[in-house]
Amino acid sequence: MVGSQVKFRFVKFRLVEFKKFKLRQVYGLGGLLLGLTLALTSCSPLVTVQNVRQQPQRNWFTKTVKLQGQVGSLAPLINGQVYELQDATGKIWVLSPSRQSKSGQRILIQGRVRYQPIEIAGQNLGEVYIEEQQQLEPTP
Repeated sequence: MVGSQVKFRFVKFRLVEFKKFKLRQVYGLGGLLLGLTLALTSCSPLVTVQNVRQQPQRNWFTKTVKLQGQVGSLAPLINGQVYELQDATGKIWVLSPSRQSKSGQRILIQGRVRYQPIEIAGQNLGEVYIEEQQQLEPTP
């Protein structure tokens, strides 16, 4: 009887140990999948100028977006520059903290969509622009 109790305890211990291992595997895999899902959904989508301008109902002001295009007109500022970014769908102004962009250069930027209201004679003539957070490597 003593031998069978030891054998039962050993089997019971091995079963509990196996269940803990399986739970660790399941939680580990679940954590990995959750992490990958969060990483992929938090990536900024590549959008067009037309998307930003034509969908004001979208909650752009809380999102980071990526835009790719060619630098057009630019104006230097004390702490950076403002330049016009043009893609196949239109143009938009970009406020940049750096002065590394050159006219004619093809760039990919990540930034936040902003809106500056300008009221003249009771009319809102505000402008949507991008506040650049960083420049990325452009895709071909």
